[in-house]
Amino acid sequence: MRRRPSLRPGRSEAATPALPRRAAAGVVACLALGLAACGAGGPGAEPAAGSSNTAGASGGSAAAISLTDFHGRQVRLERPSQRSVFLVENAMNTMLAVGGGERIVGTGEIWQPTYKTAFLNAVRPGFSALPVVGSKNGTYDVEALAALKPDFVVLWAQTKSDKAIAAIADALKVPVYAVFLRSFEDLDKLALDLAAVAGKPARGEEINALVKEEMGKIATVVDRIPAQQRPTVYWMWGDIFGTAGTTSSASDLIEAAGGRNVLTGWKDAAAATEHPVVSMETLVRLDPDVIYMWYNQDLDPADIVSGKKVGTVDFSTWRNLKAVKNLKVFELKDPFVYDMMTGRLPAATAKVAKDINPAPFATGDVEAGVDRLMRAMYGVRYPGFAPTS
Repeated sequence: MRRRPSLRPGRSEAATPALPRRAAAGVVACLALGLAACGAGGPGAEPAAGSSNTAGASGGSAAAISLTDFHGRQVRLERPSQRSVFLVENAMNTMLAVGGGERIVGTGEIWQPTYKTAFLNAVRPGFSALPVVGSKNGTYDVEALAALKPDFVVLWAQTKSDKAIAAIADALKVPVYAVFLRSFEDLDKLALDLAAVAGKPARGEEINALVKEEMGKIATVVDRIPAQQRPTVYWMWGDIFGTAGTTSSASDLIEAAGGRNVLTGWKDAAAATEHPVVSMETLVRLDPDVIYMWYNQDLDPADIVSGKKVGTVDFSTWRNLKAVKNLKVFELKDPFVYDMMTGRLPAATAKVAKDINPAPFATGDVEAGVDRLMRAMYGVRYPGFAPTS
């Protein structure tokens, strides 16, 4: 999976459901968990915050729902979920988009909550009071999870044999849906599946149509940029020399924004892996036109440009890189709005496109685009997340 912190399960201390959100408690009984290293008006209609336009959806249908999760496991619910627990954050964002927020009764820990609390409470009133099923040393608190009486649990799992899947399913006797996103196409499946679980299948189609429409607007501009004029981009994860392999979602993002992953010029088998790590010598040899950072609370583009030493990395040795000399060092500073592995993919793509291709996207207004997306997807305005109605 694409190495992105917001896709990981929570790393918090286990929390007791009776306590306020964020209150820690001891682990009473734990499950083993394999943690990952990382409307009717159409797509443009504005749903109310925390709800959706679901014309044609089977809102209260009692029909059974059969799904196949991301590891090919069959998951069956006898009716739309009434009490869902989301232990993986990006899937929870999708449930909110398809209008299932009121069905969420518990979550995993929220990564970087400062960026998200206002939004989450706007689209799911009372979100901050929801219990957190935390994890400690790679385990979930099964007693806390059971106390929530879920009828559907969503978690992150790298493999079908992840111990947490069977442990939760066996202990709680509830459907467990495992998420493992490998590509942007997986976002379509996730939206359709969770819309079905919410009893609002038409809304999943709407969300996918909305994302496709917004990405199409960007592609129309990108298609006019000659291949030789598209900048090479070095994607920087938090470990600095860790980057986006040529088959990763971050590489897909670069291409969708009108760039070229600089690793396409690296003749090493590691270039096609998920998260290759390069040496300084390799970086100098590749000499990217642009350096693009994923959110990093310990490092700013200015630190790189000024040659500052941050931790063990002396960025003065980067001064002769084209990207540094030409001040083409950028960062996705908001890890919520620009989370590329959610329905907010168009927002991240538009931001990167405007940064790396400023002339073709000169008339683009990224913030207005985010506002348009937030209104149609979640029923809130941006910035501020005030309800649209």
